[in-house]
Amino acid sequence: MVTSTLSERHAHKLSAAAAFGQPPGAAGGLTEPDDRGASGGLDLSPTILQSWQRCLAQPDLDPLRPREVQVLDSVLLRERAEPLAALVRLAESELRILLESFAGSGYAVILTDAEGVILRHLADRTLERELRAVGLWTGADWGEARFGTNGIGTCIVEGRPVTVHREDHFLRQNIDLTCSAAPIRDPDGRLLGVLDASCCAAEDSRSGQALARALVCKSATILENQHFLRQYRDRRVLRLHDRPEGIGLPQECLIALGEDNRVLAVNGAAPGLLGVGDRAALRGRALAEILSGDLEPLLLGVPSKGGTIRALHDQARGQRLFGFVYQYRKPQRRADPRVPAAVAAKTIGPNPCRADLCTLETLAGSDPGMQQAAARARRVMNKRIPILLHGETGTGKELFSQALHRASERRDRPFVALNCAAIPEALIESELFGYQHGAFTGASREGRRGKIVEASGGTLFLDEIGDMPPAMQSRLLRVLETQEVIPLGAERPVQVEINILAASHRDLAQLVVDGGFREDLYYRLNGITLHLTPLRLRGDLEELVLRVLEAQNDTGAELRVTPAAMAALLAFEWPGNIRQLRNVIRTAVALCEQGIIEVDHLNLPRLPRTAAPAPAVIADPQTLPAGAEGPLKAAEIQLIRDCLDRHGWNISRTAETLNMSRNTLYRKIDRYGLAPS
Repeated sequence: MVTSTLSERHAHKLSAAAAFGQPPGAAGGLTEPDDRGASGGLDLSPTILQSWQRCLAQPDLDPLRPREVQVLDSVLLRERAEPLAALVRLAESELRILLESFAGSGYAVILTDAEGVILRHLADRTLERELRAVGLWTGADWGEARFGTNGIGTCIVEGRPVTVHREDHFLRQNIDLTCSAAPIRDPDGRLLGVLDASCCAAEDSRSGQALARALVCKSATILENQHFLRQYRDRRVLRLHDRPEGIGLPQECLIALGEDNRVLAVNGAAPGLLGVGDRAALRGRALAEILSGDLEPLLLGVPSKGGTIRALHDQARGQRLFGFVYQYRKPQRRADPRVPAAVAAKTIGPNPCRADLCTLETLAGSDPGMQQAAARARRVMNKRIPILLHGETGTGKELFSQALHRASERRDRPFVALNCAAIPEALIESELFGYQHGAFTGASREGRRGKIVEASGGTLFLDEIGDMPPAMQSRLLRVLETQEVIPLGAERPVQVEINILAASHRDLAQLVVDGGFREDLYYRLNGITLHLTPLRLRGDLEELVLRVLEAQNDTGAELRVTPAAMAALLAFEWPGNIRQLRNVIRTAVALCEQGIIEVDHLNLPRLPRTAAPAPAVIADPQTLPAGAEGPLKAAEIQLIRDCLDRHGWNISRTAETLNMSRNTLYRKIDRYGLAPS
């Protein structure tokens, strides 16, 4: 009955689309939609009607005939995604934050290219089968010409945010979907891709999707701004807003400046703030023509990541603006990196950690996702808001928690860590809650205070919280609610004041659904979730490698890293993992001779290879006949260099293409002195 009703309404909307734009009374008396989107009593906006008209003009689009999802194979998808690799890396953290905003509401978050092909999607695991069934999957083409009116495809054609709710979809097979999408543009205003949030069974009305669209628009703007700052990371960028607290928020105005203080590019917020029609009206103009106030305090300040926010009186418009000049400071790439001798390590709590490595600034580096995590952490760390760190095993969750503790008002109080996965279930209760003498056979005569009591007044870090036994989850919840703990064998509770940091590589929300984690404890711990970027996705890997090298250099002398060794460290597809990076570097420091780290000193395990195109075959100069080495060697060098550049110096992919092992490729890079341009 419901399906029948939906079909009738769908047919009615088809008639409305066919009649849209015709004189009143045409096509069965349907009236042209007014500005509120009404049409013959139907809740259908002009945007949707125009899209349906475009779809009706497509001879191969039949609204009642099921259409097969077209999914690109892995090779074609990789080729399509390669030009947008930087955007995909930037988007990883923002996609997770956006998904967190929709937690429990059945939404998937999706990033596509400018033609509607899905490059990345994130969703609750319980939705995977449902999403596959409707075609919301990585590699699927959701262009309007392919799949009719839908959030992604219609957003691309319209060039602005749209919501396509249930029966708004042109194809009847999609009428259970609700999609809100927003465009992502480059600094010149060209479309880069689309950010979308889609739900397979939204119950509320079309007008009720306003919040979903607002969240998507906000995240899309954040991505645009991050992409802008990355695109102009070698230039000064003036960051402006009409409120000082607006600097760094999505609505801030970004202006990239040339050496002569002329505008190179602006972001999407600039025309509105500066009162001009579009971005093109600002490009190429002198900044003094756009802003009439005294610019010297802004422009003569030292560019930095933080910057000093200054007030500017724009006399021409009679408005007061605030801003500072920003310039990304990336460590200079050196053909022969040298790492200074380490100073004595300092100790934080029970774990050795160099003070200059255990800071939020150092761990965040210049990676946008990590910088965002550090910024959000600073805002809540002194407000007794529980923080949940999520990241793959080895992404540095404990290091991050130590750095967060050191930056907080509790820095002089204890930092106590407990790995819930590393302690046997029978011992975790006594480790966490403590015990009195005689509580059980073998108990220490002095008893034990327990981690919670030890951390009172400071920070308790519970790593791998998802592996905590259910009985301990209940006791921990009570401690958090009452701020008191009863040790084993004791009768009186001990008052405590603890600040909890928890971490897990597992999806706690999914564990709650599966019954493996208490829902009330999850919400008690999840005041805010911070996602830590995996090492292989970080955009500042070289900077991080040099810092870890410095931290692990216990030789008392300066170290030198060959270009090939650095290229190998940067090209390795790290499966997580700062811990592995530290182990590899620690081993290399121990093995190196005369202070020089070479490829052979790097214990990089070979990862499984994926299927690759037919390889090119090149000759090894050592097997060439006499007299042939000269020209063939030059050809080999050129081929290796071209292949490395084509694959972005990804050693694994280059080695597969050239049909050689990674170690052989490393040796050739070292022998020929090749380095990334």
